[in-house]
Amino acid sequence: MCYGLDKWSVWWVGNWLTGHTLRVVVNSSFSNWQPVTSGVPQGSILGSTLFNIFINDLDDGIKCTLMKFADDTKLSGEVDTLEGRATLQEDLDKLEEWTNKTLMKFNKDKCKVLHLGKHNPGVQHRLGSTWLESSSVERDLVVPVDKKFNMSK
Repeated sequence: MCYGLDKWSVWWVGNWLTGHTLRVVVNSSFSNWQPVTSGVPQGSILGSTLFNIFINDLDDGIKCTLMKFADDTKLSGEVDTLEGRATLQEDLDKLEEWTNKTLMKFNKDKCKVLHLGKHNPGVQHRLGSTWLESSSVERDLVVPVDKKFNMSK
């Protein structure tokens, strides 16, 4: 049993994913049916469930706060001390290790650092060998949040 799934459930999911076909429709023109060789249909309940099972261990060993919502992940921590900065970087290193283990990569171009608070030193952080860009405003579930924690539409 893996991730709490018994053999029957694993068989059922495998059976559901096997033998599916798809086609593309553009302006009432249809492509030929093609076999689905990988992935899970987007927006499906099964697809969302499988994705959540797959990323379930993402926060194992993480000391800072890790928030997961659909395919959006946010890591936050206090960085006003050397220890806090080191802990945040260690957690970023653990996330990079997870991506190497699972072969599921973060889109590092979308990974940004939002420095909150008056006394935030604005330290740079990296994910693997990539230095993360700082941002003055980031969206949190569609609502923009700036470095002063102002929220607007």
